Amino acid sequence: MIELTPSLAGQLHFLYHKTLVKVELVDSTPNHLPVLSASSAIYSLSSSFSLTKVSSFLAVVLLSSYQASLAMCVNVQFDPLKFLTDIWTGLSRQMGYLRDPKPRITQLTEAMRHLGCKAEDIKNRILSAERQGEAPLHVVQDWLKKVAAINEKVSKIQTDHENGTFRWCINHRAEQSLAEVSALVRNSEFRIVATRLLPNGVQEVPAEPPPANRTMVSYLSKLLDFLQDDGSRIIGIWGMGGVGKTTLLQSLNAELHSSSEAGKTAQMFDHVIWAVASKDYKLEKLQHDISNWLHLTLHEDRTQQAMEIRDFLKNKSFLLLLDDLWQRVELADLGIPQLTKKQKVVFTTRHDGVCGQMQARPKMKVECLNEEEAWRLFQDKVGEETLQAHAIIPQLARVVAKECDGLPLALVVIGSAMSTKKTPREWRNAITLLKKSRPHEIQGIDDEILPKLKFSYDNLADNIIQECFLLCSLWPEDHSISKTDLIECWMGHGLVKEQKFDNINEAYDNGYDLIGGLQAACLLEPGNNKDREVKMHDVVRDLALWIASDCGKRLNRFIVISGVTAFEDSQGDAERMSLVGSGVSDTSSLPSNCLKLETLMVQRSISFTSIMKGFFQGTPALAYLDLSYTAINELPQEIGLLGNLRYLNISHTSIPSLPVQLSNLRELRFLLLRDLESIFIPNGLLEKLVMLSVIDMTDTWCGNWKELLRLPGRLKGLGIVLESIEDLRQLAQLPNVLTWRLGLRKMVGFNEPLQLLSPLQLGSRSIRFSIQMLKIEFCESLEVVSMVCDGGGDKCSLSRLEEVELRSLPELKEIVWRGVRPAEMLPSLTVLTISGCHNLPNLSWVIRLPSLEDLTVYRCSEMEQIVDVDNEIGLGGEEENGVGAAGWEFPSLRRLCLRDLRSLRVFGGSFAFPSLEVMHVMDCPEMKALPFGKEMAVRKLKEIWGDSQWWEKLDMKDDDRAALQPCLKMQLLGGGGFTVTSTIQ
Repeated sequence: MIELTPSLAGQLHFLYHKTLVKVELVDSTPNHLPVLSASSAIYSLSSSFSLTKVSSFLAVVLLSSYQASLAMCVNVQFDPLKFLTDIWTGLSRQMGYLRDPKPRITQLTEAMRHLGCKAEDIKNRILSAERQGEAPLHVVQDWLKKVAAINEKVSKIQTDHENGTFRWCINHRAEQSLAEVSALVRNSEFRIVATRLLPNGVQEVPAEPPPANRTMVSYLSKLLDFLQDDGSRIIGIWGMGGVGKTTLLQSLNAELHSSSEAGKTAQMFDHVIWAVASKDYKLEKLQHDISNWLHLTLHEDRTQQAMEIRDFLKNKSFLLLLDDLWQRVELADLGIPQLTKKQKVVFTTRHDGVCGQMQARPKMKVECLNEEEAWRLFQDKVGEETLQAHAIIPQLARVVAKECDGLPLALVVIGSAMSTKKTPREWRNAITLLKKSRPHEIQGIDDEILPKLKFSYDNLADNIIQECFLLCSLWPEDHSISKTDLIECWMGHGLVKEQKFDNINEAYDNGYDLIGGLQAACLLEPGNNKDREVKMHDVVRDLALWIASDCGKRLNRFIVISGVTAFEDSQGDAERMSLVGSGVSDTSSLPSNCLKLETLMVQRSISFTSIMKGFFQGTPALAYLDLSYTAINELPQEIGLLGNLRYLNISHTSIPSLPVQLSNLRELRFLLLRDLESIFIPNGLLEKLVMLSVIDMTDTWCGNWKELLRLPGRLKGLGIVLESIEDLRQLAQLPNVLTWRLGLRKMVGFNEPLQLLSPLQLGSRSIRFSIQMLKIEFCESLEVVSMVCDGGGDKCSLSRLEEVELRSLPELKEIVWRGVRPAEMLPSLTVLTISGCHNLPNLSWVIRLPSLEDLTVYRCSEMEQIVDVDNEIGLGGEEENGVGAAGWEFPSLRRLCLRDLRSLRVFGGSFAFPSLEVMHVMDCPEMKALPFGKEMAVRKLKEIWGDSQWWEKLDMKDDDRAALQPCLKMQLLGGGGFTVTSTIQ
C-alpha cells in the first residue's frame, strides 16, 4: 500500500502549478495534514494547444480519477491493478473527447430538434386550453423553462464549435447537453398540460365601499333584474359626472363576487370582466385589458387579438362591465361575440347618446341623491367630531350639503375638505364661496370636482354647443329656464343662425336639438315643467361659470346677480351680465362704464323700472338686450347709440312705442314685442332695419302693422295680431314675410265660415309652411270654422302648426272637415286649448291627432261629451275603421285637463291613452265615468287630479278604483279660495 505523505502532496501541489490545474491544500484532518481537492476548473485546457498543455491534460486524467479519495482522507489505501484500470478508463474517455466533435454535434442537433417539436406540441395544447378558460400546470411551465434553457446552451455549443474551440471541450459539453436533452424528452409525456381556472369569472375590483343608501340599493336591484332578463343584452347606465355610475358598477361586481363565493349565483356567468374605456380609449388597450382579465395571450395585431377573445368567449356565459364610455365601441371589433341571453354587456356613460349608439336596451339613468340621503353621506364624510365642534356647525353644514345638490362627488369631496373645519367662520366662508359658484376656492378641494366634470364640457361636439352651455349659467341658481327663452338667447348671440334656415321654425328645431344634446350630456336637466323648461344642476352651473371665467382666472367675465347687490368697479370688465329675477330697480347701481359688455339680461326683474341717462354711452359693445317681464315703460333715445345691437326683447313690459332712434340699429336681427297690449312703430322705422329677420308681436296690437310692407329684406318669422279678414288677406299676399305666430282677434261680421285653408287666408304659402301658433279669440259672431281642401297634398297641411287656441267663441257650433283628415292637416299639433266655446258639442276630430300631447277644455257650458262615439265628426264623411281602432286613439296625449264643463256627462268611450300621464278634472259635476280602466295603472298614468266628491261618485268597478287609487291627487278648495292638494293612498 502507498501512503500519501505530505511530501507526495507537495509534489502534486507542484504539478498543479505546472499544469495550471487548481489544487487546494485543505487543512481538514485531525493532524492538520494537507489534503488535495481538484476543482471543476479543469477546462482551462481550452486555450491554445502546446506540449505543456499535454502534460496538463495527463495531470487532469490523474487528478480526476482520484479527486474524491484525496478529498476524503490523508491515508489512501488502494489496489495497484485497480489504480491502473481506472487510469486507463479515464484516459480512454478523455482521449475520446479529442476526436472530431461533428458527429456529437449532429446527434445533439437532431435530439434538440426532436425536443423542440415536443415543446411546440405542448405549447399548442396550452394555447387551446387557455381559450377554454384553463391555465397551464406549473410543472409544464417549469419543463418549458428548462427546454428554453437547454436550447440556449446548445446554441452556444454550436457557435463555439463553429469558432474552432478546443475539441475536448466541445465534445465534453455536447455529451452533457445530450444527456439533459434526452432526460427532457423522456419527461415530456404530459397527460394533461392545463387545468380549468376557478370560475372566478368574478374578480374583485378595488373600490371604496359604496354609500349605503336606498337609492343605490334600488339601482343595484334594478340592474340585477335586468341581468336576469333573457331579453336584455346591452344595458346602459348613464348620468352626470360624479353621480355614482362607477360606484354602481363596482357594487354590481362586488355583489356578483360575494354571491359567487356564497354559491348563490355561481352559475349566472362563467366570467365577469371589468374594463375601463375612458375618454381617449384605444381599441388595442381595451382588448389587452380584457385579455389580461381572462389570462389570454396578448397579440400586437388587433384582429388577431379580437379572434383570441372571441374564440374564448363564444361558448361561455359572461358579463362585460365597461366603465366610463364616451363614444360607441364596436363590440365585434373588440372581440365580443354575437350576444346571447347569457352573454351581456353593462356600460356607464355620461351621455345618453352613447346609450343610443350602443343600442342599449334597457338603459337606466342614475340621478342625484335626495336631500336626506345627501345629508347622511355628507355627515359621514365630515365626521361626528367636526359636527359637534360648535353648536351651530350642524346648521351650517346642512346649508353646505344643500349647495352640493345631491351630487355624490361634491358631497364626498366637499365633506372631506370640511372635516377639518371646526369653527363657524370657516363654514360660513365655504357657504359664501359655494353661493358665488366658486367651490374650487375652498381649501382642500383643489382639482377634485370641476376639472373632473369639465370632461363633459370638453366632449361636446363643437364650440357652438359649448358656448350654448355657458350661456345657460346666466339664469339664477335653481331657475327653470323656458326652452323658448333659451333658444332665443342662443339666436340673439348668433349661435343659432336664423339666416342659415328657410324659416324661423327650422332655427328653433336646431335650438331644440342643441338642448337635447346638452340634456343627453347631463349638462341640462328637465325643469319644473319638463316639457317646456330646463334647468342646470347647481354644481354644473358652477362648472359653467368657472369655465366662463377662464377656469377662475377672469372672475368678472360673467356677472350673475340675484337679489339687490352693490356692484364693484372691477365688474366693469364684464362681457355678460345677468340681472334675471334680481331686485335691481334701474341701471344706476351698475358700473358706469362697461366697455366690454356684450350681453345684458334683465328679464323677470319686476322691480326694474328704468335705464338711466348716459348708461348706453358706456356700453358701446352691447349686442344682446333683454328687458322682458320688467316694469320698464320707456326706451331711452340713447338706444340708437348701440350700433352692435342684434337682439332686443321688450316683451311683457309697459312700453307703448318704439323710439325713432331705433332706426340706427343696422345690425338688429331680432325685435320681440310680445304681449304689450299695443305698440306704436314710427313710420319708416322698419325699412331702415336692413338686417331684421324676426319681429314678434304675438298678443300685441299694432295699428300700423302695414309698415311691414316697407321691409327691405325677408322676414324669417312674424308674430302678429289681426282684427279683420281683410287684414288677413293682405298679410297672406306678402311674399317676403313668413308668418310664424298669428292671432285673429275681435273679428266681426262673419257671413260665411272662416276658411282656414283658403289661399287668401292660412292657405297661402307665406303662412301655410311657417305658421307655428294660431289663436282665434273674442270673435263673437263666428259660428263655423271650415277645414276644406280640394287640392290634396301639402296644400291641405299646416305642417308646422304646433299650438292652437280657440278662446271665447260663444257662437261657434261646428268645425267642418271636408277633403282632408285632421291627422293630415295638423300632423304637428301638440297643444290644443278650447275655452269659452259654449255651443260646441264635442271635439271628436282630435281623437287621432298623431302629435297631440296637451288637451285643455274649459268653460264650454253646453259640451256633453268630448268624443261622440256614435257620430265621429270631421272625417269627410268617410269611416276610419271606427273610433276605437286600437292604437289610434290619442296616441301621444300626455296631459288632459277638463275644467268647468258643467254639462259634461262622459268623455265619450273607453280609450287606450298609451301616453297619458296626468289627468285633471275640476268642476265637472255630471261626469260619472273615466275614459279608461285599471289598465292605465300599469301604463304611464301618474296623477289623477280631482275633488273627493267627484271621485266617490264615479261609476267604476271596485278593482278599477283600487288600482287607480294610488294615482289620485285630491284638490280641495281652501277657505281663502286657494287650492289645497294631497295624495290619497
